[in-house]
Amino acid sequence: MPTDGDVLAPVLHRLRADGGLTAARWCRAPGARSRVRATVVRDGIAVEAGGGSPGYLRASPLALPVRTRSVDRVAVPLVLPLLPDMEGLFAELRRVLAPHGLLSLLVPAPASFGWRGGELRRAVRDAWRHRSGVEHPGWLASSADFAVLADDRLDFTLDDVPGSDRVRDVGALCEAGVYPPDLPAETRSALAAHRSAARSVRLRRIVARR
Repeated sequence: MPTDGDVLAPVLHRLRADGGLTAARWCRAPGARSRVRATVVRDGIAVEAGGGSPGYLRASPLALPVRTRSVDRVAVPLVLPLLPDMEGLFAELRRVLAPHGLLSLLVPAPASFGWRGGELRRAVRDAWRHRSGVEHPGWLASSADFAVLADDRLDFTLDDVPGSDRVRDVGALCEAGVYPPDLPAETRSALAAHRSAARSVRLRRIVARR
């Protein structure tokens, strides 16, 4: 059975901000410990109760196999812009969250790629399935009847690991949803050749209350 580290894309554990904070850790809703926490990914949900090891259930994020009002905190890392039905996701999150439960949405923050990066920026922007999930996540949460408590952006740098290179790292970032998974090969090559796009990214975290 996967652990929380297995549920999250490995590259999220390699992305570090100043002070060593990883993107995997940052995607959690901040605050005191909760009795039941969950992490929703593209193909399932990991539920952790009472500080024990999380149990993973394979399922669609639009039909979570979790009891109504049974979860205190839900993290949704890099899923929102990739789903065909964002309203369905928010409906499920409203259902499973306990009253006053916290939601943490992690999404990419659009990069400028420098003053000559207009073409690359447009190519990445146009490849998102749901661009509003990248550009307007706070509005989406508010329109789904969540009270937005925080909207933060943080810069992360990718740790080097043995055997890694820019092409593989861009592929890992695309697979995780930091960049669009359906990004064409030529755009991936342009990201790998860019002076910083394969190593430095900015992420955005929306924290909202049920």
